[in-house]
Amino acid sequence: MSTLYNDVVIIGAGFSGINLACQLQRKLNFTDYVIYDRGHDLGGTWSSNKYPGCGVDIPAIFYSLSWFPNANFTSVFPPQEEILDYLRDVAVRHNIIPHIKLRTEWNSARWSEQTSRWHIVVQNLENGESFVHEAKVLVSAVGGYTNPKYPTIHGIDTFEGPVVHTAKWDQSYDLKGRNVVVIGNGCSASQVVPAIMGEVSSITQFIRSPQYYIPMPNFCINRLWRALFQYTPLLLMLSRWVVFWILETALTQFYEDKSGQRARQKSVRISQNYVRKSAPERYWPLLSPQYDLGCKRRILDNKYMKTLHNPKMLLIKDSVVSVRSNSVLTASGKDYFADFIILATGFEFTQWQADSVFGRKGISLKQHWDEFGGIEAYKTIAMNEFPNLFYLLGPNSGRGHTSVLYSIECSVDLVIKVARPILEGRAASIEVRKDAEEEWCKTMQEALRETVLTRSCFNVSY
Repeated sequence: MSTLYNDVVIIGAGFSGINLACQLQRKLNFTDYVIYDRGHDLGGTWSSNKYPGCGVDIPAIFYSLSWFPNANFTSVFPPQEEILDYLRDVAVRHNIIPHIKLRTEWNSARWSEQTSRWHIVVQNLENGESFVHEAKVLVSAVGGYTNPKYPTIHGIDTFEGPVVHTAKWDQSYDLKGRNVVVIGNGCSASQVVPAIMGEVSSITQFIRSPQYYIPMPNFCINRLWRALFQYTPLLLMLSRWVVFWILETALTQFYEDKSGQRARQKSVRISQNYVRKSAPERYWPLLSPQYDLGCKRRILDNKYMKTLHNPKMLLIKDSVVSVRSNSVLTASGKDYFADFIILATGFEFTQWQADSVFGRKGISLKQHWDEFGGIEAYKTIAMNEFPNLFYLLGPNSGRGHTSVLYSIECSVDLVIKVARPILEGRAASIEVRKDAEEEWCKTMQEALRETVLTRSCFNVSY
């Protein structure tokens, strides 16, 4: 296999990878990097997720990079196309495009003690050829919404119509007059169902556990406000801070203390009142969770509840156990006709490549995590025995109450601070101490034990 070299190899051309590339240039005047992405376009999750109704569920004013705020979003919760256009604009204006190699996937990575470099095996998905790319620093900027989660259902390969995961949507699909089955009821399902209702003949949606729905109107941002944001940067910055602090108040409800319980109870009442005011009474039991708010990401809604009133809509709490040529069979023994199946079943969190990343002494990332008793990383970015390897959106970096871009920016700043001596030639490798990693992991687990995430969420179906 042929061998290439750059000081830095970044895996993933979504928000994390592009933000890191921009900050390397802005803060260090550093350009010796390459970004690999298996997709047909940059954008990460915003490129792969193109299903009808796809959009962001965080206020737009806070869903842009702090050093490159966007004044051009047309609504409070903009659609996927606007997010992708914004990310493209970031990449173009900062000359990131020449560094991006699309349709290229990393298969494995191994640390070389002799050269203090990572040897990354990369595959061109167009011709199937593999090659090795060496680098001083390897950064995985692969997000969690990358690998679709497919349910194991008997006979699904015998279905005569399309079976499509929301993350694999093709714009050429024609739903006009179709009898659609939707499996799942998370954020994707709550967006796709209202978006396709006008075209289809019927929608039958199967759920396993109810969700908490919070009302969130999606107001337009008219030209006057966009002009004010564009020509008055201080107003845009202040608005971002206001949204940030409003979202931060939701963090309280994750804790098990009295203030957290009161905050959860208040949010639960808001959700219950919204359901009873907006949804048909026959569906209330299917929209009333029995688990604590915070165990699953709440759904900010402005269309889904209204859709449940449509006579073409049927919501069912039943498991699909088998698929036939033109129908689905449930655990209760009922058969439902279908000629199009949409899988809104979420994602597999397998982006870590734990079986194929090898650090010092040939130790795999999986072996390292087995020793620690779970997936973890020091300050979410680094691990002992894996020098010069960093993760963006690493373990325990996800947030259920605010913009993920805030986490990304914090991680990018930390990676640049830590990797700077390597990139400036003042160090060959940097590695977190084992005791520091263990202490961080212990502190993180102790903090999590004070939240609903570890005390109340064990029996929740996803």
